[in-house]
Amino acid sequence: MRNVAGSFICLLLLVRPGWADQPQAKIVEENWNAAQLNGRSVGYSHMIVRELAREGKKIYVSTVELKLNLRREGQAIQIGMETGSEETADGQVSRVWMRQFQGTRTTVNLQGIVKQDELEVTVKDQNQNQQEFKVPWDERAIGFYRQEKIFRERKVKPGDKFSFVTFEPTVNGLLTNRVTVKDHEEVQTLKGKKERLLRVEELPDKVEGPQGMMQLPGMTTWLDKDLRPICSEFEMPLLGKMRLCRGDKSVVTAPGAAGMAPEILVFIPLSRPIARPNETRSAVYRVTVKGDTDPGTAFVNCDRQKSANVKGDTFELRVQAIPEPKLAANPGKVKDEYLKSCFYINSDDSRVRKLARQAVGDETDPWAKARLIERWVHDHMNVSFTRDFCSAGEVAKQLSGDCRQHSMLAAAMCRAVDVPSRTAIGLVYATDRSGRIGMAFHMWTEVWIDGQWLAIDPTRGEGHVGATHLKVTDSSWHDETSLKPLLPVLRIAEKGKLSIKVIHVDYAD
Repeated sequence: MRNVAGSFICLLLLVRPGWADQPQAKIVEENWNAAQLNGRSVGYSHMIVRELAREGKKIYVSTVELKLNLRREGQAIQIGMETGSEETADGQVSRVWMRQFQGTRTTVNLQGIVKQDELEVTVKDQNQNQQEFKVPWDERAIGFYRQEKIFRERKVKPGDKFSFVTFEPTVNGLLTNRVTVKDHEEVQTLKGKKERLLRVEELPDKVEGPQGMMQLPGMTTWLDKDLRPICSEFEMPLLGKMRLCRGDKSVVTAPGAAGMAPEILVFIPLSRPIARPNETRSAVYRVTVKGDTDPGTAFVNCDRQKSANVKGDTFELRVQAIPEPKLAANPGKVKDEYLKSCFYINSDDSRVRKLARQAVGDETDPWAKARLIERWVHDHMNVSFTRDFCSAGEVAKQLSGDCRQHSMLAAAMCRAVDVPSRTAIGLVYATDRSGRIGMAFHMWTEVWIDGQWLAIDPTRGEGHVGATHLKVTDSSWHDETSLKPLLPVLRIAEKGKLSIKVIHVDYAD
């Protein structure tokens, strides 16, 4: 069941699941699992495996769907994804896929075909924009059906250790999963009683992220006497502990089974308010990343923020606002990737280019262009927390979304008028719906002006940002069709891991 945890490592991928066309064939495996988030029912996962005959050989087609009902800022949302694999009787994978949906409409469609030592991948969005690339393949990689059976095949027992390789569409690459079989223990199941089950712990190897190697969430699975998975548990970034427990379809999918959808946790409370956040000139924060051995690298060190005084898992983050360009002595040249159109920041989209021209008019100054675009996006976008993570071209068509869609569209519009851009993700000072003050996860845009990166925030539209935007990472999204640029957020996204105190604030005159 490694596939379920891996497919949802980033909460920022918000999609609405739908059903893909399924082959008519013999069903050899099907299971339903109730999904519980921090003890509350929120949806289900469903796996189905069909057996086909092709050229005299048995082929197994597996499809896995996870559907969750949540709320964000009071708005109901669905998080979901459908992933699948095609494999032979001995577990050799020939094809993999991932589909994201909004309602019944496919928003992203990834198809991968194994050809010798490579996986040839094609990714299309809802506008049929297409990108192709190749991923190194390992013949040891197994599909979903083999994953479901692997504990029975190996007849696992306490003390066993082994590993297996799988394809993870979230990072468009292979993962090696390390398995340790523990001992039997009493576990609460969906039937409402405790059963003696065998505990198995899985941890994927670290993957290369934008700021070095990153650890993806591990998973604990409990097996019954027949070595079938009965319950699984893993950490979902920003949400908390997700638990999947096997049950009957009628129980798992019954109306009202999910109960009242919980609110997504995207807020780190502060004990001290900041009176005029966007007018802050500088600020010092004491940040604790619980259990991190090198916490000062959890946030980017750049021109506007630095880590200092690291002690254990705590450090000071010193942030300096840069509200206007300052001509650098040796500005250098920005990389071409910050001007090029790409899969997510598709600045060559006709709608994006049209909106960019509307926003900037006859303006020629790059910083003035960026600020005009920031204001245009702020004024013309409708705020919605139910949109999926999509390309700037799709945002330009719908003109709705949250900070992700605002920042993607602004970045694309800037590139369309020759202003280099990228997106940034981190935390920003905010007030939640109940009036609490704190830091919320946020995404904004940065532009290259006179040899330096300056921040604009089209969600807020104030022409600049103060010292209350704390950046975790940034990305050009060049040659990227996965969510790998968001991986650094996982380091601080685990519930209860991050705490922040405001030490000092200076305001602009």
